[in-house]
Amino acid sequence: MDSGSTRAALDDVFSSVSESGFGKKFLDRLAPDLVFTATGTSPLAGRYTSKAEYSEKVLARLHERLATPIRPAIEQMLVDGEWATVRFRSEGVRGHNGADFSMQYCWLIRVIGDRIVEIIGFYDTKKMIDLFA
Repeated sequence: MDSGSTRAALDDVFSSVSESGFGKKFLDRLAPDLVFTATGTSPLAGRYTSKAEYSEKVLARLHERLATPIRPAIEQMLVDGEWATVRFRSEGVRGHNGADFSMQYCWLIRVIGDRIVEIIGFYDTKKMIDLFA
């Protein structure tokens, strides 16, 4: 896959999630055999090896705790072939427990065709821990 196709696919994905959050439109772009790695030592840190596992063990758990959706705003995207580094932020995000979940993210994303097949996510571990407190 060339860099232009990867950028176009990710521009489309992030355009959708910036409006609606990480819901169905985002899930539709994930490959069934997605590999998602959440770095750090938070309650969600780990390696998930399918879209179903990621949806159940990461997204569903986040959505249960969030009072407001995460609507990312891209700050920088660097693309090289099928890989991209996307640095984005969220603002005004709160947990049901009152935790501030606004933060900066950096994801390394691999795209094949129009599907995301791998994500390595870097997060603010303290904010993630506070959300699950």
